[in-house]
Amino acid sequence: MISLPEALPITLVLAVLVSIFLSLERHAPRTRVRLWAYAWALTFMHFFARAMETRVAVVPGLFVAIDFATLEFAALVFLASFLFETTERSKRIAFLAVLGVPLVSHAFAVGLKLGSATLQAELVAVIVLVAVAFALLMPVRRRKQNIAFAMAVASVGAWATYRQARHGEWAAVVAILTITLTLSAIYFLKVYRRASLGVVTTTVGFLGWAAEYPVGVLLHVFYPSFQANLDFWNVPRILVALGMVLTLLEERTRALENARARAQAESVLLQRLSNITSRLLAGNDPGSLCGEVTSAITEASSFRCAALFLLGEDRRFYLAGVSGFSEQEAETLQMHSSSYAVESVKQLRAKGDKANDKSFRMSSSSDLTLIPMISWRGSHIGCLYVSDSRSAGGTDTQEMVRLEVFASDLAVTFENVRLHQQLVRSEKLAGLGQLVAGVAHELNNPLTGIIGFTDLLTEEVRDAKALNRVEKLGNEARRMKRIVDGLLRFGRQNNSVTRSTPLDAVVRDVVQLREYHLRTHSIGVDIRIESPLAPVGIAEDELKQLLLNVLNNAIDAVEESAKREIRIRALNRSGRAIIQFEDSGPGFTDLARAFDPFYTTKPVGKGTGLGLSICYGVVQECGGEITLSNLQPYGACVSVDLPFAVAQPALAEPAKATWW
Repeated sequence: MISLPEALPITLVLAVLVSIFLSLERHAPRTRVRLWAYAWALTFMHFFARAMETRVAVVPGLFVAIDFATLEFAALVFLASFLFETTERSKRIAFLAVLGVPLVSHAFAVGLKLGSATLQAELVAVIVLVAVAFALLMPVRRRKQNIAFAMAVASVGAWATYRQARHGEWAAVVAILTITLTLSAIYFLKVYRRASLGVVTTTVGFLGWAAEYPVGVLLHVFYPSFQANLDFWNVPRILVALGMVLTLLEERTRALENARARAQAESVLLQRLSNITSRLLAGNDPGSLCGEVTSAITEASSFRCAALFLLGEDRRFYLAGVSGFSEQEAETLQMHSSSYAVESVKQLRAKGDKANDKSFRMSSSSDLTLIPMISWRGSHIGCLYVSDSRSAGGTDTQEMVRLEVFASDLAVTFENVRLHQQLVRSEKLAGLGQLVAGVAHELNNPLTGIIGFTDLLTEEVRDAKALNRVEKLGNEARRMKRIVDGLLRFGRQNNSVTRSTPLDAVVRDVVQLREYHLRTHSIGVDIRIESPLAPVGIAEDELKQLLLNVLNNAIDAVEESAKREIRIRALNRSGRAIIQFEDSGPGFTDLARAFDPFYTTKPVGKGTGLGLSICYGVVQECGGEITLSNLQPYGACVSVDLPFAVAQPALAEPAKATWW
């Protein structure tokens, strides 16, 4: 028993501590701090009840029961705050409820002297069994230490149960408080893994608090005349409270230091990105700067490893930059990257475990994270792969947001560089188109005269040998006329007339024009058109010329191949029509020059080199886009991106797959 003057100082101190922790929790809401405030409030009630035990006699033993119950439950709340993560709210509530009910029941049974010693021993046994069950059901990563804790709890609990059954009420209370406070010290040290002043003070305080009860029992047994001052016994509690406050201040200081370091890292990252962006816009090859991008990430973020994959012309990824990985790991990444296409990234986005808004975990058991690089047009440019975070608590959310923004900026930069290259090519082709259009107009007049006089000579000449020569002259003149017409079409100006053409019908018509040639040369054509597909915004004649030129190129490419197949796909992607021609030929020799006028790899006399140039002009005129790529291990793909017509009539019937 303690007197009111003796209890008053520590009671006031505990009241102040409760106010401090409630204030800390209000300014920086944290579950653990809130639990500490609750535990100190229960400790305050414990001292208040002890001071009232001999002064208020409403019910005999009531304040003794409250004394035991609040102290034991306070120790249990301390343990729960360290034992579970802040996000494991349901587990924490279950732990406090399942263990708290028998614990409080035992305290009231002892304080009010309710029931027999056997009943009280049974309550102790329930507490021990529940504690052992929780220890064994903890996460697998702590399996060995949990088994050791379970064995220790079971051993001490068995002794306490035996003593309780023999009317040793104090033995059970001492055992419960000693085990709970000792485990609180151990798990506090596991939560805050550092040897700072606050952590050491709190740990020592908990251990001293736990040792206080068995030491008190021993002193009572062996030195019954020993009377220690109350302030001496309260030293461990004061150490725990001060240590907790110091720990929170240390956490705040560390958070400020980390925030300052992250701000500096973000500044470095933005500066590096700005420099890289400027060099990209200045015309540098994006592929040559990818190594600097990954180095900037590993130097200015908490991730030790970073890899940058870009999407190649074959729609598959290739390793463009790497930092932090060993040579063997880089080779493995390079080897596996070619087996992943853009569709695999889309599947990961649809099904993957999200690390943040735009990033995805590659594995639930590791910190391997994939950040897709998507341009402002919605097209995939590549992906950023980071792993091995230096942060002790795992990946920082704010840092991941910055990396996602970084990846988006890179995607936009790479897309702008690509569009810039297309613009340069368009301007070059536009200038060339004006030139050839002027030349073509000048050539048209003499060619018209040559063809006209050739027709007149054909009617007048009677000699067979001379007639044959005149006909050859006319045929060559007409061939020149076709070339000139192609040049004029290549250099024509935009036509703003509204156009609308059903795509599926034109595709079938174009293939039907070459049906005989396809059948006689055993070339298989697989046509698959997504249904329904709206009309496209291009004139029918222009669309037929466009598709026929692409189909002719595909036919020429596969004629000498062992496997003769052409696949035609038409689908709706992001509100635009995509027509893809894939062939099993050798592929493009030089993708950079494929659209240049008069550039051809076909034998002399078989092609003029204007087919793809004309296609490019037609597509650009209607606001579309045409891209070329080589397939692996062989083959080529021509992808035509066309806008849908503004006014969309009734949709056509879905096309069925056709083979020849």
